[in-house]
Amino acid sequence: MSSEEFPPVLGGFDLSDRSRYAEGFPHDVFTRLRREEGILFHPPGKTADGEGFWVLSRYEDMVAAAHDPVFSSQGGGGRTGGGTHIDDLAPGVHAGTLLNMMDDPRHQLIKDQVRPGATGDTLAAVEPELRALADSVVADAVAKGEGELIGDIAGQFAIKSALRLLGAPRQDWDALLGWVDVSTGFDDREAGEDNERSQMARLALYQYGTGVLKGKQAAPEADLMSAVGRAEIPAGSGQPPLGQYEREVFFNLTLGAGTEPPRNAIALGLLALAEHPDQWEALRADRSLLPGAIEEILRWASPTPYNRRTATRDVEFRGAKIKAGDKVTFWWASANRDETVFDDPFTFDIRRAHNPHLAFGFGSHSCMGEQMGRLDVRLVLEALLDRVERIRLTGPVEWAKDNKHTVILRMPVAYEGVSAVPAPAAAELPPSSLPQQAGQYIISQMLPFNPFDPAFRDDPYPIYRRIAEKGPVVRTPAGTVVVTGHAEVTEALADPRNGWGDGHLVADHFAKDAEGNPVRQFAFMDPPDHTRLRGLVSKAFTAKVVEGLRPRAEQLVAELVAEAREAGTTGPVDLMKAVAHPLPSILLAELMGVPADNLEEFRAWSTAIGRGLDPDFVLTRDQVGQRQGGRERFNRYFAGLAAQRRAEPADDLISALVAAEQEGDKLTESELVTTCTLLISAGYALTVHLIGNGVLALLRNPGQLAWLRDNPGEVAGAVEELLRFDGPTQMISRLVLEDTRVGDTPVKAGETLLLVLGGASRDPRVYENPDELDLTRRSGARNLGFGHGIHYCIGAPLARVTAQVAVGALARLDMRLAEENPARNEGMVVRGLAELPVVLK
Repeated sequence: MSSEEFPPVLGGFDLSDRSRYAEGFPHDVFTRLRREEGILFHPPGKTADGEGFWVLSRYEDMVAAAHDPVFSSQGGGGRTGGGTHIDDLAPGVHAGTLLNMMDDPRHQLIKDQVRPGATGDTLAAVEPELRALADSVVADAVAKGEGELIGDIAGQFAIKSALRLLGAPRQDWDALLGWVDVSTGFDDREAGEDNERSQMARLALYQYGTGVLKGKQAAPEADLMSAVGRAEIPAGSGQPPLGQYEREVFFNLTLGAGTEPPRNAIALGLLALAEHPDQWEALRADRSLLPGAIEEILRWASPTPYNRRTATRDVEFRGAKIKAGDKVTFWWASANRDETVFDDPFTFDIRRAHNPHLAFGFGSHSCMGEQMGRLDVRLVLEALLDRVERIRLTGPVEWAKDNKHTVILRMPVAYEGVSAVPAPAAAELPPSSLPQQAGQYIISQMLPFNPFDPAFRDDPYPIYRRIAEKGPVVRTPAGTVVVTGHAEVTEALADPRNGWGDGHLVADHFAKDAEGNPVRQFAFMDPPDHTRLRGLVSKAFTAKVVEGLRPRAEQLVAELVAEAREAGTTGPVDLMKAVAHPLPSILLAELMGVPADNLEEFRAWSTAIGRGLDPDFVLTRDQVGQRQGGRERFNRYFAGLAAQRRAEPADDLISALVAAEQEGDKLTESELVTTCTLLISAGYALTVHLIGNGVLALLRNPGQLAWLRDNPGEVAGAVEELLRFDGPTQMISRLVLEDTRVGDTPVKAGETLLLVLGGASRDPRVYENPDELDLTRRSGARNLGFGHGIHYCIGAPLARVTAQVAVGALARLDMRLAEENPARNEGMVVRGLAELPVVLK
């Protein structure tokens, strides 16, 4: 919808477009609304569901509506979804389960039960500890003279304060701080939208909070989760008992809705005091002004700009005819600047006498944590007032793309006139077992192993065996279906009811076209698209083409080995760098028609893509960016090269792909370039690590290496055993598209399968002595090293030819390991070596 279609009073401002809030809250828009409209129906704009919503902007309207039970926090009025956000939440997931998205009488009954955990005696008991925390956080921040106020003070203190109230062990706070800081509500704080990173952070906190709750139910203490654990709906209330899931979500609710208001009130309040130094000086001179200053900060900040309700029936409200199911938004930030209630509302005045602000909402749904919020703001102000004469901005303030919370992302400041007031010494704490990344924690919950454990990275196979002892198909606590049995993995890969689907976990790996659709490689597609594209590619990438590369591969290996032998006269040689990396990259480049001067860039891009095969939630932001950048650079490069080959065909694979045709169908340009990217990046990574892992296995098994030297004609069978023994592809994910079975285990549509190829390749039901390397092994079992079924690796023949030539040549060298345990790459999908140093005799 264009800005011209919006009511003129909005001035083209779409209240549902979160990106518009990157410069702060639009007070100018709401000043016009209060003056000219009061109640307005907002068009759909950027809403995900394409629905409009009512906007309440005046103070008295919001107070009246907040008292009227016709407006529901849960949903209703024929609407299947609900919640307190403009866009509906999934039905039954959160709305009606989270306390703030629940209606009376159940809402009030539960609130009465758990409120003591966040107010009164509980808050008084933790105040000394929170004061010490504030002193410590502030003292560390101001001692540097300057810094970033949000990360150094506001966010850190608000989150740790909430963790203390919840009863989380203090040694876990630093790790949990990083998890909580990812999201604002349901969205990624930096991106301004819900993505895999924010989802995984929420899931990690939920899993962690569930453990905290169970501990508090077994041994209650004076904290919120203990209060939640022992809360019960009063008998005779007519309401069902409080469910365990309703208890579990309190941890996330407190760390979301409970930390954003104080965090943002502290940040916005200190911004106001920095911009109004006379107010700061007055506060330093007279601490009796502190209570009024806190209330003015809350009014000024309005850290929660709006809440949404749903009309449960048709109603005429203040002249507006609102229909059942309509969304109605209460804009508290507008009410807090209402000229009919506040004198001179756009003046920040800590001496304001009349200040009935709505920063914590109004009515039965006013924030349960408002006492805690006020305490947080007071403790930080007191700690700063004791230590700092002035706070001065040193750079621009950066705002989040968020309309549900008023969020400052970064606020660079200098602290002037700092007094060295000592803070309490930190207590000695046991180390936390939590990883810094929420995704790593989730992996430990979703999988029966930790792929980030160095011991697992070095040798995962004993761990796979322990999993398999529980059965070839097991479910983790988080619901992932983990398959380690050879027959079961084979069956799952062949079953058309398992595939990739259209979920964001696949789509987010790829760039999007002009219409916003992911530009996927065919290996990540389901039929019929996969069938069509694979058929076209197979016409160009034939077995005859691959086998024709063997002489060139032998020539290249001879040259690379000769260079390695020469380099080995002066010290150890890294076979990964000398042979494993250059061989497939040169071979693939020549096959595709890529000039040699691009190879270094290609290797870097391919490495980034290979690392990026892991789920996004276990990757750093840089790693995700490098993967996406690698794919985009490959795509741009191949788009240019394909255009050249269309004009002037050559004897290479790209020309063959350009010409490939089947029943009048050809590859589109997008399909062509993504296929080229797939072939060169995946083909490179898997071949590199098949060679590296295989040579390491031979060097660790000298008897098998000696056998291969004596039987060079058996190298093809030897490579198959090396692929089984320690293949580069350890696991493959699939989405269950329709209810089916894996082995004897029923699985439902929507469940995720993790098919552990590394475990299946050592299944003792199929392989005798599976943990032994036996180059003479001829079991007859299907080798799953390159997958199975319709998604079987199309580049497997080329990888096999390349590895056979490389392994055969390297096996003839007289060499030994320079390091017994060469460094391995990070990653749970692709298993490979970072280096393979050897001494050549």
